Amino acid sequence: MTVFIPKNVYLTIVAACVRFANKKIPKDVWKEVSGIFTGKIIENENKKDLYISAAYPIMHDTFNLNDSIDEYDPRTVIDGFEYSDEDHESFALIDEEAFSKGEFTVGWWHSHPGFKVMLSGFGDRKTTISYQAYNPLAIALVFNPDRLNRQIELPQIAGGPIKQLKSDPGFKIFRMEDPNDRYSNFFEIEYKIEGFENSEQMIRMAQKLAIDITNFFSGENIFEIYEIFITNRINELNSNLQGIDEYLGTLIRKGESSRVYEVLESQTRDIRKFVAETFIKIENIKQFMDYLEYKERDIIIPKIKEILSKWDETIEHLNEKLTEIAKKY
Repeated sequence: MTVFIPKNVYLTIVAACVRFANKKIPKDVWKEVSGIFTGKIIENENKKDLYISAAYPIMHDTFNLNDSIDEYDPRTVIDGFEYSDEDHESFALIDEEAFSKGEFTVGWWHSHPGFKVMLSGFGDRKTTISYQAYNPLAIALVFNPDRLNRQIELPQIAGGPIKQLKSDPGFKIFRMEDPNDRYSNFFEIEYKIEGFENSEQMIRMAQKLAIDITNFFSGENIFEIYEIFITNRINELNSNLQGIDEYLGTLIRKGESSRVYEVLESQTRDIRKFVAETFIKIENIKQFMDYLEYKERDIIIPKIKEILSKWDETIEHLNEKLTEIAKKY
């Protein structure tokens, strides 16, 4: 069996996991992220493959590294994810949406921030078995942001050897050998990530996304990040407009009116470049909304739109302001 993973699905996993485990967050408070896949089974000749259509972040939870590195005794780890009533409602809504498209839930995914990619003990195996019970081809994907960013295979036990990797997406996919036995072994599944020109481009794009997520989508208090960003951009724009006005006035007082047109054209280009760069960042922020946990979306997205709308209101009359300055001089 081969698992086919579209570009948007892979980037969703990267973004959702990096959000709660990155350089801006102390390692001792990094959190695991858990989500589910929807998709369908594709039959080719005598082979059945799994096509994933979407990845949905569901929840995040505190992660204890010391409780999760013992692969040899699966009973040493209990399930670290405690799903809320809201999470279970999310599962139901996602199932309903998938069913309307002729698809269904095909497995789950979660992060191992800072340690080996594997099914770690009793909890991970139990969850994987619960999906395989309903769908024998269901999978479990485990992602580690460190593995992607540093391109290394971390040791299973602290102090063990670190293996250097190349063009590794940061995850592995597993299934349980016996879906009726939670103590059975697990094995790796082949996969193919679609939508990239090559593996090098994939890693570059994923690592860049990880940096953007760290800077603009880190942790739970994202409102403050966006408020500060928009406020700073508005203040800088207004400062630039005031600066043009004052500079042109200085030129007039010095008797250098012949330079006014040239300076005004140059400063106007700089302002429009600043506005364009801001729009690009805002579009990235809007894209990040796809990486929210399912239950967050109805609450967070309207608030984010309200914050971002302050920029739209600010530049609504930008052309008029530039025209007024030009007429003044």
